Amino acid sequence: MGGEALWNRIIGVLPFSGEEMQTTTGLWFKASSNGSRLCVDRAVENAPFSKLTMKRSISKKDCLLVYSYYDRWVNGEVGVRHEVSRKSRNTAYIFALLDKYI
Repeated sequence: MGGEALWNRIIGVLPFSGEEMQTTTGLWFKASSNGSRLCVDRAVENAPFSKLTMKRSISKKDCLLVYSYYDRWVNGEVGVRHEVSRKSRNTAYIFALLDKYI
């Protein structure tokens, strides 16, 4: 599945009210969509939760940037996570969303 199709799937499936999920490090967060943007926030039902202090918006551009690193990350390429984390502060949340919806 290509990046554009995956973006459309994620924003189409995530409810406005949000869904809690985990990062690969085990921290919980809440992801939601308003139909055109993704938002992440601290989980309220599960712990341990991420240290987000306020709702954060994730743009399509940011999601597609992180998606461009996804295959390298899944295949265990050393240093990829660090490399993409320097370009996006939402890497952990986007990788979790990609893992769930790919």
